[in-house]
Amino acid sequence: LLFPPFQKYITKGFVSEEEAGKRLAQVVSNPSLTKSGVYWSWHNNSPSFENQLSEEASDPEKAKKLWEISEKLVGLA
Repeated sequence: LLFPPFQKYITKGFVSEEEAGKRLAQVVSNPSLTKSGVYWSWHNNSPSFENQLSEEASDPEKAKKLWEISEKLVGLA
């Protein structure tokens, strides 16, 4: 319930369902958006850019720990 107003009024990143659908269609149809780890922004028609994951974000032990904590938080463990 808090995320849409946060996106709309704070980050200015809120988009309509129609616009979200257009963006989703672009993701599945644009060959330049198929590479894993590539992120893009539509703000002011910005082009996509490659985002390199940090060593910390790529650490399998930390990923495992995060997964275990997440399972506990949502009641799956």
